[in-house]
Amino acid sequence: MSEVQNTEEQPTKSKSGSLTLFIILFIMSLGLSTFLFLKYVKNAAKIEKQNEELSLAYEALNLHADSLQRELDMVMIKFENEINKNLAQEDLKQELRNELMAQKQELTSAYDRIQSLINESRTNTNSSIAKDVNSSSGKTPKSLVAAKAQINQLVKINYEYIDKIEKLQNEYIQEKAKSDSVQYVAQSLQFSNDSLLISNIQLQEDLSNSNPLLISKLNITPIREKNGVQEIVDKSKKVQRLKIKFIIPEGKPTEEVEKEVTIRIIAPNGSVLTQYNDELSNIDDLYTLNETVTYDGSEKSFIYYYDQKANYKPGVYQVEILHENRVLNQNEFYLY
Repeated sequence: MSEVQNTEEQPTKSKSGSLTLFIILFIMSLGLSTFLFLKYVKNAAKIEKQNEELSLAYEALNLHADSLQRELDMVMIKFENEINKNLAQEDLKQELRNELMAQKQELTSAYDRIQSLINESRTNTNSSIAKDVNSSSGKTPKSLVAAKAQINQLVKINYEYIDKIEKLQNEYIQEKAKSDSVQYVAQSLQFSNDSLLISNIQLQEDLSNSNPLLISKLNITPIREKNGVQEIVDKSKKVQRLKIKFIIPEGKPTEEVEKEVTIRIIAPNGSVLTQYNDELSNIDDLYTLNETVTYDGSEKSFIYYYDQKANYKPGVYQVEILHENRVLNQNEFYLY
């Protein structure tokens, strides 16, 4: 009876062990599946984050490159305008003009070099940017760093260069003004000496002449007319006409007679300002104006104007009034 009972319990124990093993394997399989699922979710989240960082890296790179390009364009425009402004000066020293032209070419070359660095940063491969993202370095591409450094250097060098050119030009203008002033004083002294000699000769002739024609208060005014108003100017390029004024002082009363006076305006180069070059070939016969004055012994004032199409040149101009080849009076004026 006991043997039969043992035989019946053995199958029951075998079934119970198989069930336990199945449950253990099921739990292990479930745990592995859960582990793999969680790992997949984690990797998916990491990949999505990397994609977002990669997109941001591209946007930051393009933004940085565009910002540097705009900065470079503004620097280029600014210094080109500064150089052109200095080149536009009519009295710019030739050596400085040559240096500015060379600097303008160098500025263009520097622009091309820096622009190449900026464009190089735009052509970085996806792998290069992705590598930077994975490493979380956060560094700006070397080409953009180099471009920014060269822009800063370009600004510094050109500011210093423009300041140097303007300083040298101001010194040149000051020295030129001093030179012109010394030359003007020398010419004035020579002219005053000549005028004194002429006055002495004239005085002797006047003493021997009972009623000579005299000229006093000779004055020459360079003018231009604007809106019907005469404006006194002393810059050669602005002069439109010359106003010549003189007085015939009171002398011995006499019958009213007409006397011819000749006005000669001599330019700084020694030539006579005249509109009669086609009629007169002998330089001694050239004159600026030939006028007839009415003389009766009373004091009279006379005004004449001289116009010419060509521009006046800077320098000292001499003016003479003659009667019968005799110099009655002289004066001068200066244009710069």
